[in-house]
Amino acid sequence: MYNLGMEKIISLLTQKQKSFYETLKSFIKKNGTAPTVAEMVKIMNFSSPRAVTQHLMALERKGLVKRSRYQKRGITMIEPGAVMSANTIAIPVIASAGCDNLNIFAEKSFSDFICISSELLQGKKKDKIISIKAVGNSMNEAGINEGDYVLVELTDGVSDNDLVVAVVDGFAVIKKIEYANNAIILNPVSSDPSYKPIILRRDYRIFGRVIDVIRMPAKGELEIVPLYPVV
Repeated sequence: MYNLGMEKIISLLTQKQKSFYETLKSFIKKNGTAPTVAEMVKIMNFSSPRAVTQHLMALERKGLVKRSRYQKRGITMIEPGAVMSANTIAIPVIASAGCDNLNIFAEKSFSDFICISSELLQGKKKDKIISIKAVGNSMNEAGINEGDYVLVELTDGVSDNDLVVAVVDGFAVIKKIEYANNAIILNPVSSDPSYKPIILRRDYRIFGRVIDVIRMPAKGELEIVPLYPVV
């Protein structure tokens, strides 16, 4: 189901995430049921239940566990080799992109994954879709806020006023594109006058086009938010 197998996703967990994952897996195997949050706090020697919730959120985004938020012991492990729902796919998060100025370096490593419905791909090939985490708020009036996961189609075939990701001197930015006679202008979409356009040469290549935004509210459930019209 994945472009990268689940074993690969597990191998890319941080050391703390991997320790939490293996401990959770061992508990369920030994006891035949999932632990409570309070039990995981004690087992992992965490200082608060929030640490458990954050680890569970990370594992759920990567498609390694499934949670039922209405059950006390509602955690289910998704084992390597298991087939996910036919309507669910894992999308790699390859970088962060600044919605402010050129201050976020474009990293091209798969350090995280989010699981989404295939319907969000709008019929596009999944190997052409990646996710980038937005940093800053210069695009907030286009529906992109700090911390949002932006789904991006890898293409340089974009149109005037599209929301795009561009890499400028090794730094990634999310902006609204405008084609002028001899230049490309990357505009912020914000009423804050401190955010300024970026002017590029006409032949500059664009990394991709924004097709959707996924928000992670404080309650931990992924939420699809609409892109506001930009003109």
